[in-house]
Amino acid sequence: MTHEHILLALLDSKETEANAKAEWIAEWVEANHLPLLSGQLDIAAATLLAEVNADQATQLNQAIYLLMVSGDKVPLTLLIEQLLAEGLTYLACNAWGNHVAELENAMGDELWEQYRQRNAA
Repeated sequence: MTHEHILLALLDSKETEANAKAEWIAEWVEANHLPLLSGQLDIAAATLLAEVNADQATQLNQAIYLLMVSGDKVPLTLLIEQLLAEGLTYLACNAWGNHVAELENAMGDELWEQYRQRNAA
């Protein structure tokens, strides 16, 4: 195999891994949306909403204002859905790390070392 073929194979491997991660995270978010709303996760929806950044807090305040002044629920509802999805995605990224660690434990040390060396290249 030429150097160029090796590089292409490595790039393809990294792309495949990135796709697998993205797919796993999307599935995790979908699977945990209802449990979050029903209080079955270790974190509550209100906690995720309390951890918004400054820009998100401004948007949240504006949506609350619209609700209180005009009775328009749509902006607040859409923003809450967006913030919860972002929070779940953050949690899923952390869960991905745990998932990979479980896979590492499940596969033999030699196989894991081969995987790690391939990704480091």
